[in-house]
Amino acid sequence: MAPSRGDGDGASTPLDLSYPSRLVQTLDSHSGPVNVIKYNHGAKYLLSGSSDRSIRLWNPSLGKEIKFYNGHAQEVLALDITHDNAKFASSGGDRAVFLWDVPTGSVIRRMQGHFGKINAVGFSPDSQILASAGFDAKVMLWDMRASSRDPLQTLKEASSTVSSLLLPSSPQIITGSYDGHLRTYDLRFGLLTEDVIGEPISSIRLSRSNPEESILVGTTPISSGGGNSGTIREEDAPKIRIFDRKDGSCLQTVKGHDTAGSNRWAMEWGYGEGYVLAGDRDGKMWGWNVLDAKPLPSHPKQIHKKQITSLVINPRGKEMISASADGTIKVWHK
Repeated sequence: MAPSRGDGDGASTPLDLSYPSRLVQTLDSHSGPVNVIKYNHGAKYLLSGSSDRSIRLWNPSLGKEIKFYNGHAQEVLALDITHDNAKFASSGGDRAVFLWDVPTGSVIRRMQGHFGKINAVGFSPDSQILASAGFDAKVMLWDMRASSRDPLQTLKEASSTVSSLLLPSSPQIITGSYDGHLRTYDLRFGLLTEDVIGEPISSIRLSRSNPEESILVGTTPISSGGGNSGTIREEDAPKIRIFDRKDGSCLQTVKGHDTAGSNRWAMEWGYGEGYVLAGDRDGKMWGWNVLDAKPLPSHPKQIHKKQITSLVINPRGKEMISASADGTIKVWHK
């Protein structure tokens, strides 16, 4: 696990469990739920994608909208940005992946091949490969150097919706699926490692400090769906687990937040990885100490009016941004 547990002699450094909680900006230009937010590399600017079919580029600290991108026919569900910040990819309900030029706002390329909503997109570190994953249980790899309209490769191992993907290194892809499997592909050697989580995976996050060691996995049981009001059963509660990537063991489990009726809920490592954060369907922020799985003091906190759909924390830990189905993006500073 990323944060040190200490050696039991009381000499370990106390973990900083604080996070940016002072509201400095509310960005409300979107006219529908905000489904995804993504920092650029350098974390100075922010992209947001919404059910209003638009994508917007922001300077979050100043609260200024810089550019508006319009081209999707349905909701925008996923975004990723090339390492040089010159281009970004988007996908969503219209079953297409768009490649955009950031400064001009023009669509460079439109990739089609999926047969349902595209839940996730991600560039390889060198930005030469773009991966997309969706409702059709497929992961498609697109060569950014080629002009072919066909995917370079299609991964078909999942038996249900692929909700999330990560490309931590050029030959490696990690996917989470509603079939309850966390899959790691090593394309260089043609190897596939499968970890059975046992519940539908809604999101995954690698440890920032130890990406080869720890991964955060959020799950939402099928039986919790439907959006019914009332108290959820213990066995139907969403969970966040920390897994050891090397041996597949579960290091910690936290739960308590209610995301019933939504498969898009926020989850994020805290700065320093001594805590994890998540949003619930009522707009409350939850936080837990990863060492003992106990809620942080004074949590949960009401920060939005509706479901919190996305959370990002600045790599330096001084800024946090939350997005919600209430149509707003909020910028928080320490």
